[in-house]
Amino acid sequence: MSDQCTKGTNWGVVSIDDKNLCIKYNQSNIIKLPLKKVVNSNTQKNDIVLQLSTDDYGENDDMLCEVRFYIPPQEQKLKQEKEKKKQENEENQNSMEEEDDGADEDAEPTFQQKLQNEILTKAKIGQSSADSILTIHDVPLIVPRGKYTMDFFTKDIRFHGNTYQFTTDYKGISRFFLLPMPDEINLSFVIGLEHPFKQGQTTYNFLVMQFKKEVENEIKLKYSRQKLDEIGWKGIKEEYSGPLYDIVCEVLSEITGIKVVSPKNFKSKNGLFCLRCSVGPHSGFLFPLEKSLIYLQKPVLHIKHEEIKEVVFQRIGSTNLNKFFDVKIIYKNQNQLFSGIERDELDNLTQYFQQKKIAVRKLQDEVPHLPLDDSDDEEDDDDSRSKKKNKTNIDPNNMDSDDDDDDFHAGEDEEDGSESEGSDEPESASKNKK
Repeated sequence: MSDQCTKGTNWGVVSIDDKNLCIKYNQSNIIKLPLKKVVNSNTQKNDIVLQLSTDDYGENDDMLCEVRFYIPPQEQKLKQEKEKKKQENEENQNSMEEEDDGADEDAEPTFQQKLQNEILTKAKIGQSSADSILTIHDVPLIVPRGKYTMDFFTKDIRFHGNTYQFTTDYKGISRFFLLPMPDEINLSFVIGLEHPFKQGQTTYNFLVMQFKKEVENEIKLKYSRQKLDEIGWKGIKEEYSGPLYDIVCEVLSEITGIKVVSPKNFKSKNGLFCLRCSVGPHSGFLFPLEKSLIYLQKPVLHIKHEEIKEVVFQRIGSTNLNKFFDVKIIYKNQNQLFSGIERDELDNLTQYFQQKKIAVRKLQDEVPHLPLDDSDDEEDDDDSRSKKKNKTNIDPNNMDSDDDDDDFHAGEDEEDGSESEGSDEPESASKNKK
């Protein structure tokens, strides 16, 4: 601890050797990280984010998972200006060469990029595609979103994008799903991870690739048959050709020994393998599989049948006004609501859960029927019946004609009018007149 800074300073100078990354202030270490613990490094705006290994810790242990270093933009500019001045002082070339140098300087990486490259090199997490066994370019991912280059190495697979890059160990992959999307053009390939990775504040338990059925590719591995057998990839071919999704599925399934799961028996009223619904504000698709349910895409949810305690159907009252219903899945110590499923799918989904021997409960009293409505209806019926009886019991001989009614009402109106006009006369005068 003699060389440790204890002043509480949180800024300093970075130094990297073959084993450690240090930030120092006045020759004292503020922080010292062993590079063998760094499993990933990303750049985000003005930050360099280091992800640290947690393999040596238990589930309930406290651990350091991530470290962020902030590099002020002003400091980067000052360092770049100093480097430019040094280059200008050392230049003794003609004007054409100077113009070329100016173009090179504009394309020169920033201090942040240089530091990031040095970390990747020293920590041995930034191997180039030339060192990989197989490289697949422009793989479209929707979780996390972007186009990535996949590099297959002996122990792990690495994704390189324009902004982020991350690494996944083959042993850390738990499951594969190949899901046909309702547009019948795209296929989603889902990779389940035992150890999720982070990008900023977002944690990813699944990777989701989306391929077009018609896109085909030809891929050749960089290793010979003999080398592939030596590293244990005996089932891997030296060359692949065909749909890109088929190549990725076959390679990953052969390396990891995990089968790719696809929907089989369940189909919606429209002949699709999924149901359109929503989780919170985001709409997506629910795929009922043989042994589980999986929802794409925000967030990606996977629920095993063996974990489900009960399924509750909501908003399924007898009224025809409800065109949609909700499904609440109660599992473990939590529940998940899938809302906005079309009412036509109710019988299909009920049969699916019953075949899987999962308890189903239907809430049919979602639309209340107040007893006052029935009484009001009965009163209205009684009134209408009494009115009809009164009309039928009237003697037509005792009925006055319309002319008599008019004369009668007219006389009343005249009397009322005369009384109102002569209201100022004394009562005796009015009696004498009568």
